Amino acid sequence: MAEIPRMVTIKEAAKATGLAEHHVRQLVLSGRVVAVNAGKKYLVNLDRLIEYLNTAHVGDDMGEQYGKIRPLDRRAV
Repeated sequence: MAEIPRMVTIKEAAKATGLAEHHVRQLVLSGRVVAVNAGKKYLVNLDRLIEYLNTAHVGDDMGEQYGKIRPLDRRAV
């Protein structure tokens, strides 16, 4: 029989992991962490979040740009 995942709000996930709420929200919105939308709130799978944090490596999302100078967007200047 499958276990029921521990689903918590972003605020509760931030407290449980020591991360900022904004960072947890960004992980959810980018799809790196499993979450479901329940009305106006996201419910985060706490076990998957902890697993992600234990296996994630710094700079994995940097790709080819790591250590290089990024070009400026001329429209933003």
